[in-house]
Amino acid sequence: MTGFSLFKFTSKWFFLILIGASLLPIPVMAHAGGLPLTNEPAIIPTWLFVLTGGVIIGISFLFVSLVTHRQLIDNINSYQLSLPFPQFLKPNISILQFLSIFLLIYTLILGIFGPQNPVSSFSILFVWVIWWAGYTMTVYLFGNTWDALNPWKSISILLPSLNHPYPSKLGSWPASIGLLFFVLIEVGSDITYSPYTLSLVLIFYTILTLMGSFVYGSKPWFENADPISKFFRCYGEMSLLTSSKNSIEIHLPGTKLVTGSNTLGLSARHEVLFIITILFITTYDGLISTQFWNKWVLIPLLSLGIPLLIIHLLSLIVGHGLFYAIYHYAIIISHRISGTYISIHSLNIKFAASLLPIAAGYHLAHFTGYLLTFFPAFVYATFHPLSPVPFHPNSLPHWIPLLALIFILLGHICSVWISHCISFKLFSGRLQPLRSQYPIIFIMILYTMFSLWIVTSPLAR
Repeated sequence: MTGFSLFKFTSKWFFLILIGASLLPIPVMAHAGGLPLTNEPAIIPTWLFVLTGGVIIGISFLFVSLVTHRQLIDNINSYQLSLPFPQFLKPNISILQFLSIFLLIYTLILGIFGPQNPVSSFSILFVWVIWWAGYTMTVYLFGNTWDALNPWKSISILLPSLNHPYPSKLGSWPASIGLLFFVLIEVGSDITYSPYTLSLVLIFYTILTLMGSFVYGSKPWFENADPISKFFRCYGEMSLLTSSKNSIEIHLPGTKLVTGSNTLGLSARHEVLFIITILFITTYDGLISTQFWNKWVLIPLLSLGIPLLIIHLLSLIVGHGLFYAIYHYAIIISHRISGTYISIHSLNIKFAASLLPIAAGYHLAHFTGYLLTFFPAFVYATFHPLSPVPFHPNSLPHWIPLLALIFILLGHICSVWISHCISFKLFSGRLQPLRSQYPIIFIMILYTMFSLWIVTSPLAR
């Protein structure tokens, strides 16, 4: 079979399977912030739906593997559309920073003195619906604006600092541990549905962050140790847009991951661990909302007298370690079958960036329905912050599950492409780059199937 024939064959089956999968009835699933959503059982067997997703990723790799000309790969990644950006449309950074500080204080006050019903609380809805679900989407779609909007950074710049050198040995370890701790508090306490607890945690985080920036300086702290800033910085590398002084460039998502942007600073294992952490926490948030988790993990352990916080702590440690072990083992196999002289440590670092689109795609699939469901409640709470109102989420439109399927598959397909481009930057020839991708593509297929299983699993009551 010639290259052109193979191209026609794979493209035909790719689109046929994608269209077929889109016609499958899929249950609505979303979970975040402890706010309840509903779902309906699927008519099509789950195993068929999950297997279809895995097949699509496998075929997408065959499709991408036809592109082996390095100049063509570079041309695709360097293609961009430049649009002028008038000066009068540029926002005033000082005003945005003032508004972000005001929103932080406003959220804290309403969390303590406002309504304590989560679906009537401005604090709960703003933090979990607008910020964690909605704002995060804007970061990996349109670019990282958190450096300008970060209220804690804006406050720290106004305060004095000791400017002690940040210990290089720490690296991103504080950020990874902080992100895991953030998820532990989210799932193991009432922070997601208690406005008062949310305000207390925000106060604690504010004190800790300002102390860190006071000791080490604002820039070193927020670039290395602050988990939220590093979280958004990583997601920002996925954006479709890049802004310059007088224009905006539109390009393929993840282009900066391929071209080797210095924003991520991938140079050590602790940086790789942070990317693994981003991928893991998004998955974990969906997994713990399923009936499977409650029936086979949570309830049996609770019946043994193990506290909820300890269950989640152990699950986070074991799950995070398992995610990293699987990725690291895939890199070892990739190193072995490619026959390269590049060290395992270097491959571990280089291929880590290809995992970010998977996390972004799953986040988009996981939170789209959630955002649409609770946005009306946020609008009401914005105009009536002290007047609680009963709120009952309605069933989401039938096209929302289709979007979830598309977002997950697009995220994985984007990861396949980025992994393909990275391999052709690292290895010579044509066969060696393709061989190096086999283990990584295999775990991507497995993770696609796992993600789709979570999306199609019934929610715990």
